This record gives sequence, structure tokens and C-alpha cells, in this order.
Amino acid sequence: MSGFVKGIFIEECKNRFLCLVKIKNEQHLCYVASSARLSNFVDLIGKQVLLIKNKGARTRTEYTLYAVKNANDYIVLNLSAANTLLLEVIRKEYSSDISIQKEKFTLEGYKSDHLVVSAPPTIVEAKSILSDKVEVRFPSVNGERSVRQLKALEEALLKGYHVRYCLVLLSSYIDNVTLDKSAADFNLRLKKCVELGMRVETYRLKVTRKLQFFIERDSHLENSILGNEVLLNAE
Repeated sequence: MSGFVKGIFIEECKNRFLCLVKIKNEQHLCYVASSARLSNFVDLIGKQVLLIKNKGARTRTEYTLYAVKNANDYIVLNLSAANTLLLEVIRKEYSSDISIQKEKFTLEGYKSDHLVVSAPPTIVEAKSILSDKVEVRFPSVNGERSVRQLKALEEALLKGYHVRYCLVLLSSYIDNVTLDKSAADFNLRLKKCVELGMRVETYRLKVTRKLQFFIERDSHLENSILGNEVLLNAE
């Protein structure tokens, strides 16, 4: 993606989907494509950010927040865009005659991020990991929601679906992902799903000097998570 507008981050608004950014000494209200408050994960105040100019006349804001500059690199803040980049990578793995549907309801009460319509069908669940730290804990928020998702995925596996559980690291700084020892229900459900054949995959967002963002697979972190004592000893 190119054509970004640069600004300076001022603050998040009370409405968690909005923030204030300064562009050429003028304040602008910008859309935040995340249901979580970004300040819980990344230091943003006074930092340079990349913005996307919104299309259409009915949008509430002129810009959408995309990424923040951190040292000599960027951290992606737009979770929707990260999901789209992951989809681009996954599409390349399948032939053109296989359909991949976004936000497809696959089971009652559960909506997957993507569904690969193949035989058997494959559910793709994307879990974005946002942090400006080297080591992060997973899951960091929404523990109950994550457990409910894993319960649904376990049911899907038992019904014959394939499942790809994709952790998408939104920063190149993250070097280690550790499972939260206190999240016993989550770890147990994750272990059961892996035993039933669920694939845990890790991807890392990167950016070129020309501000082109893309995703790469990170098998080193996958092996670290699957060999984690917390997962192996979950019971």
C-alpha cells in the first residue's frame, strides 16, 4: 500500500474507534479500526503515524489510522488491514478455482475470519498481536471470548473442518510470544484443538523503505509456542 498521509498522534478519544491526529499543524479526527484501546499496547503520544485517506462522502472522518513509527520501523495499528494482508498470503496457497470467503459464519454462534471452500473446508482464525515490546503474552485481552472461539473451533474440528489458527504479529520488534500461565481454560482448549489437528501458524508484518506493508511466515515462533511448557502441561 502507498499514498499514506503522515501525522503526529495526539490522543485517543472517549469513543474507542476515534483518535486525534495533527496534520500540518491542524487537528483531525481519525477512525481507529480496533475495538481495543491502542494505548494499552503501544506508546503513541507524540509519535509519527501513517494515515489512509477515506473514500466516500459519507464517512465520519477524513482519515483512518494505519501505523505508528517506532524507532526505525513501523507498528501496524489497523487490524482490518492486517487481516486483509493475511488473506493475500493465504490465497497464494490455493488454486484460483477454490473460493475463500471473508467473515463467513461456519457454525451457529461463531464467525470465522475466513473460510476456504475446499474439501474439507478450512476455517482461518486470525489473532492480531499488537505490542511495542520484545516479549508479549498471549492471550493479552478478551480471555473469555478467546475461550469461546476455541470451543467453537474444537466443535468444528470434530465435525471434519480443518482449522488454521494464525497469530499475526503487527510489529517486527516482537521476538517471543509466551502463553499466559494464568489462562488455564484457554491453554487447555488450545491444547485440545492442537491435538485434534488444528494448525497454529505465526506471521509477521513487515514494511519496506517505500512503505509497502506485507506479511511473512515465522516458523521459529510456531515451534516455540507448540513446544511451550504451558501448552504441553495444560490439564
